[in-house]
Parts: sequence; C-alpha cells; structure tokens
Amino acid sequence: MNDLINAYIQAYNRKDVPGMLAVLHDDIRFENVSNTGGTMTLTGKQAFGEQATQVLPLFSTRRQEIVTKIIADDRAAIEIKYSAVVAQDLPNGWKANQQIELRGVSIFEGSDGKISRISDYS
Repeated sequence: MNDLINAYIQAYNRKDVPGMLAVLHDDIRFENVSNTGGTMTLTGKQAFGEQATQVLPLFSTRRQEIVTKIIADDRAAIEIKYSAVVAQDLPNGWKANQQIELRGVSIFEGSDGKISRISDYS
C-alpha cells in the first residue's frame, strides 16, 4: 500500500493523470469532502480520469506533501500538506497567481493490488 500511495502522490505532484490512473483500481471510489466546497463523489477510473484532467489547468503548480502516514494492511490514513498556485480566477473566490495552502487527511483503501478508494478531507 505504501508504494501505491507514494506513486499516486508523485504522479499527482507532476500533474501526471496517466501515472495517477496506473495505481487505481478500475472501480475506484473517490470522495472529496471540503469544509468550504461540499462533497464530490466519483466512481470508476474513467470518471476519476476525466475529473483529474479537467482540474489540471486550474493550478499552475500543485503539491501534496505527506506529513504523517499510518498503514494497516490494505488501508492507510495520511495527513497531507497541500500547496498550489491558482492559474486563473475561480468561482470560489481564489484569484489567479494566488498561493494557497491547506491541510487535510486522505484515507486510502486497496484491493487487488491497486488503490480502490480515496477519501480526501480538507
């Protein structure tokens, strides 16, 4: 599980959607729960890939840094420090060239040697 998570985070930081998809189960379930933006849920690798591709132009840079990681068998919880530079004005009020920093927690579950669930909380 550790290698899968590391590969996913590294691909995310490179804005490498095919690299992210490579470690995901075909039936991936992705949830993003934000204290400011509500909840988004996606099911399936295709839906995940489409969403990941759509958000690429929104940030000129983005980085997830693992602060703490707890792994037990096919489950993991990681504390994430997220930083990014906004590429364009966004509907949530973020402005182009604005630097943002967030803290959050991501829960990962694995199945069949792939990541089968990601739940992000920020």
